[in-house]
Amino acid sequence: MADIILQFRKSGRVLTGNVDVKATAYDIPNSGKGPNITSFARIRTAFVVDPDFMFIILSIKHRVYSERNRTSGLVDGIMDIVDYHAYDLKFISDTDINYNPALGTGQIQIKDIHYVTYQYRTTWEMCQLLDQKYLHSSRRSIDDFYREAKKNKWIKN
Repeated sequence: MADIILQFRKSGRVLTGNVDVKATAYDIPNSGKGPNITSFARIRTAFVVDPDFMFIILSIKHRVYSERNRTSGLVDGIMDIVDYHAYDLKFISDTDINYNPALGTGQIQIKDIHYVTYQYRTTWEMCQLLDQKYLHSSRRSIDDFYREAKKNKWIKN
């Protein structure tokens, strides 16, 4: 689910931060629009298991420079990071989070990874938002949600 795992010690307890890196091209105007973040079921389950779950999206905007290596014939490239932002998924605004029903239980997406607004919410409010996005998809019903909820142990039988 994450590209990088960070762990922090605080008051004798360990907090884990899951970082998903999204690299987009500086030179391509629409690069970064609508990237897939993670599956609905996976992120919803993570918040149920650990209400303090941290899922950070690191958005890197880069420019690539390259030249052909005369000796090997391969291309040597350098990725120059020209801008970056880090967002906690739990606090990304309602309007910036989308749900794409394709692939399994569907994917959580960000409308534009470079322009995100924040909105404070609790874990319970985040779960409600995820559920709402899932249910308002044209392909999902309350029966689909109930099946996922039982399978992922979000509710007791």
